[in-house]
Amino acid sequence: MWPRREALQAGIQQNTAELTLLRSQTNGARQATAVLQAEYEASQSTLAALATDDAHQQWQQAQGLLQRNAEVLAAKEAAVRRCQQEIETNETQFQRLEAKLHRYREQLQELRANQTHQLNSTTQLRVQIRQHEERLSRDSQQLTALEKTLGAVRAERDTADRTWRSRQTELQQLTWELEQQNHRRSESAAALQELETQVAACVLPEPIPEVPENLTLEQLQHDRRRLQKQLQAMEPVNMRAIEDWEETQQRLTDLSQRLATLERERTELLLRVENFTTLRQRAFMQAFQAIDAHFQEIFAELSDGDGHLQLEDPSHPLNGGLNLVAHPKGKPVRHLASMSGGEKSLTALSFIFALQRYRPSPFYAFDEVDMFLDGANVERLAAMMRKQAKLAQFIVVSLRRPTIEAAERTIGVTQARGAHTQVLGLELKSG
Repeated sequence: MWPRREALQAGIQQNTAELTLLRSQTNGARQATAVLQAEYEASQSTLAALATDDAHQQWQQAQGLLQRNAEVLAAKEAAVRRCQQEIETNETQFQRLEAKLHRYREQLQELRANQTHQLNSTTQLRVQIRQHEERLSRDSQQLTALEKTLGAVRAERDTADRTWRSRQTELQQLTWELEQQNHRRSESAAALQELETQVAACVLPEPIPEVPENLTLEQLQHDRRRLQKQLQAMEPVNMRAIEDWEETQQRLTDLSQRLATLERERTELLLRVENFTTLRQRAFMQAFQAIDAHFQEIFAELSDGDGHLQLEDPSHPLNGGLNLVAHPKGKPVRHLASMSGGEKSLTALSFIFALQRYRPSPFYAFDEVDMFLDGANVERLAAMMRKQAKLAQFIVVSLRRPTIEAAERTIGVTQARGAHTQVLGLELKSG
């Protein structure tokens, strides 16, 4: 627009200079005509004066002079007529230049109005860009907050998992120690029972027998050695067996209480893990069902067929993958891996649009996504992007006419001289 405006201004200046030159030439011709007219009138006066004179010679001279002046006057009149014609021609050209200048001024006013409109549109676009940037900033802040919350939940889950594993290890250790204590308690009980049996066997009878009067010292020493041998046969005796048993019993009680606490905490952790898994699976299934409904609707609009999303493991959706099952019009049901390039493009775009309807993003960038599509499918895709543009902004690189015609703003880029690119033009189209 600016080069055209400069060309118009240069043309206006050139036409104004030509008009000024023509006006100056017209004024010069008019002045020359006035001089010739004055000379002619002087010659007529001289001729009239000579006609009254009796001198024939002077009259003949005056007659010759008059004839010469008449010839000069005729030549001057012819020149005046030529000048008059040139003046008329210049007037006509001047009128045409005036009309052309008027048209140029109207075009200049129209260009100025277009410039004002474009400036207003640019201001509105800047306001919209600022609003989109603010919205993007708010969405980024919300996303950051959600990521922090998700990180905290994941950290809490990992902490709970580590705690549960630690408690599980401690429980196993305590179980092993308890088994060892039970084994030692069994051994101590057996030893204590044997000791009690031996002690019971060593208890003196009631009443204590009387010592015979004829008992000699040798018999007493013999009995002492016999009893000493019996005591030595009973060794070794653990004199701390009862205290060890009581300590073991107390430790067993403590370990049982700790085991009960660990079992209760383990149950709570398992419940929390199960609750988290249930919530995650429920949220996934809600998103899957909503996206599947959008996918079926969008795929039907793009291909006149039907399609749906399929889970590899419906009983455990988080452990398997996701399949895109499509049935284009007039073709059998196919998975994404067995489709052609155009069918893959339509199916993938249907899935992207379904995700957008479920949770829109601020903008989308597509690079020649319509390259493998035929004319009818390109028109459907352009209509779908036009419809989806109400929810987000689309930046599309395309060489197809329907996609370009459906855009609100088109920027043409071509290769200039050398290795650089050049922007060809900008066109705004009201939607």
